[in-house]
Amino acid sequence: MLQAYSDSELLKVLAEIDISVPRRSEGRTKDHTERYAIAHLLSALVGKDRISYPLCLIQRERPDFLLTLDTKQIGIEHTEAVPQNEAHKTVLREKGNGPDVYFISHHHSGEPKKAAKELIEEIEANHGGAGWAGDSVEREWADAMFHFIEQKVATLLKDGFEWFEKDWLLIYDNWSLPALDRHKAAPFLLNLVTESEVLHEFERIYIITGQYLCEVASTGIQFYDINDLWN
Repeated sequence: MLQAYSDSELLKVLAEIDISVPRRSEGRTKDHTERYAIAHLLSALVGKDRISYPLCLIQRERPDFLLTLDTKQIGIEHTEAVPQNEAHKTVLREKGNGPDVYFISHHHSGEPKKAAKELIEEIEANHGGAGWAGDSVEREWADAMFHFIEQKVATLLKDGFEWFEKDWLLIYDNWSLPALDRHKAAPFLLNLVTESEVLHEFERIYIITGQYLCEVASTGIQFYDINDLWN
């Protein structure tokens, strides 16, 4: 997929990648979101003592990428964090259902899938719901991210996944919440992660969220600014 021998060369190569992600109703695929996420991950890590050269990135399956840094191999698995019903609602809204301005809905990790008819009724009703209070926004975000982390670990422990010297999990965060304070939410996520065994499988977990790349590791959580090469 790409090769680079220095920070400047990597940034140049990344800037040439088409990272456009079509709307859900207009042919968005897993490849679109994977390219967007991996390009933002690498661009944010330039100069952060996480990558070395020569660098080679290969797109593949199970895991989604193989990143070679000098002689070190890192498997990178990607997933999108989005409520399945909200993703379906987005498609239905893009097809003309419901008002142009609408309330953000409450969603729960692992919620059952709803039929299109039920979702259209919810879109048209556009009820505001109970809202969020205190730190419930931040706790909901942490719970949602941890759900997708656990879900991915469970999937990968099945047959067919190739583990490497080191493995990272990359999450593209599309969980809708109002006025999320990601720095305030980070300790809630760190508690969930450290009380589990997910870091036994993944050395680092990266989450592309808002204008940040959030890094979760055994040493704690760090935030890096998104390095937007494509504007």
